[in-house]
Amino acid sequence: MAIVVRKSQFDAIVAERSRGGAAAEPPRAQAQEAVDPAMRARFAKIAINRPTKKGEIFRLDDVGSRYEVLEVLGEGGTGRVVRAFDNILEMEVAIKILSPRLVLDPAALSALKAEVRINLALVHRHILRIYNLERSGRTYMIIMELLKGQTLSRLLAGAPAGLDWDFGVQLIQVAADAIGHAHRHGVLHLDLTPSNIFLTDEGIVKIIDFGIARVMQAGAAAASHSEYVYGTPAYMSPEQARGDVLDARSDIYSLGVVAAQLLTGRVVCDGATVEQVALVPHPPVMGLDAPVAAVIEKATAFRADDRYDSILDFSADLASAVMSQAPAGRQPEAAQGGWQP
Repeated sequence: MAIVVRKSQFDAIVAERSRGGAAAEPPRAQAQEAVDPAMRARFAKIAINRPTKKGEIFRLDDVGSRYEVLEVLGEGGTGRVVRAFDNILEMEVAIKILSPRLVLDPAALSALKAEVRINLALVHRHILRIYNLERSGRTYMIIMELLKGQTLSRLLAGAPAGLDWDFGVQLIQVAADAIGHAHRHGVLHLDLTPSNIFLTDEGIVKIIDFGIARVMQAGAAAASHSEYVYGTPAYMSPEQARGDVLDARSDIYSLGVVAAQLLTGRVVCDGATVEQVALVPHPPVMGLDAPVAAVIEKATAFRADDRYDSILDFSADLASAVMSQAPAGRQPEAAQGGWQP
C-alpha cells in the first residue's frame, strides 16, 4: 500500500543511524417530472441573449451535485477512489478524492495542478485517461476513466509461483511502452506496483494512478525536492525512499521489482521499510535463470547510475532473456527467503 512519509522524519532516522542508533449497481434516481425550484432560480439569473464578456464566470452547477457516488473502490495514501455517475454526461466515471494533506500546502497544490495538466496530455491506449481536476469547497477531485477488470496484484494473489512467463513479459512490455510515453512527456509515475497496473475485462493493460507523479525538469533530473516521500516501500527506488531528486530510472527500478514478482511470485524487497530500501541494497533475485536474473538485477540496481537509462531497453532485454531461456508457458518454482537488512 502506498504510504506518505515526511522527509524530515526520515532524515532524523538517518541521522540517528549515523550516530549508532537503529457489488450490485445501485438503482438510478428517477428523473424529476418538474424542474427543481433551486435549479429554476439558478437559471433565472442568466440573461440568455446577453453576449458573453471576457472574464465572465458561469456558475450554473456545482461539482457536488454533478456526481452521484455509487461505491468506494479503494483508498490509499493519496486519497480515496470512488465509482460515480456523471449526471451531465450521463456516464460512469472514477473519481479520486484527494487527501487534504496534498492540497493544503499552496506549493503542493500548484504542483498538483501542473501534473494534472500534463497528465491530460498523456493520451495513450495503455494509460488511464484523466478528464479533469475539479473542486467542491476545499475538496479536490481528479475525474478519471472508469475501468472494469482487475489489478495485477489481484491476479498475482491467485498465482503464488508467478504468472506464465510469456504472459508476464508481455505485461511488462506493454507497461514499459506506456511509461516510456509518459517519460517522453516529462512525467514520472513514482508508484509502479501491481496495484497500479490494471487488466481490463477486454484484456487491455492500463497504467493507473499518476496521483503522485512528478513533472521532470528539462534535462535529466526530476522536479524539486518534496517535504514528503510518497510511494510503496517494496517497490520504490532507494533514491525515492531518501527523498532525493528523481529521474526515469526510479520508475525503471519499480518496474523491475514488478517484473521479478510476475515471474517468481516474490517481491525482492518484501517486508522492507522505507529506511531499509533507502540504505540497504535488496537481496539477490531468486528463482530465475541467470540471464533473466541479470536483467532484473540491472533494472533494480541500488545505484541509479548502474541501471538502464531507458525503460524500453529494460523491457527489450527482459523479453530477449526470457525467450532464450524459458520454454513457452514456463512458470518458475516459488523461491524461498525474504528481506534481510
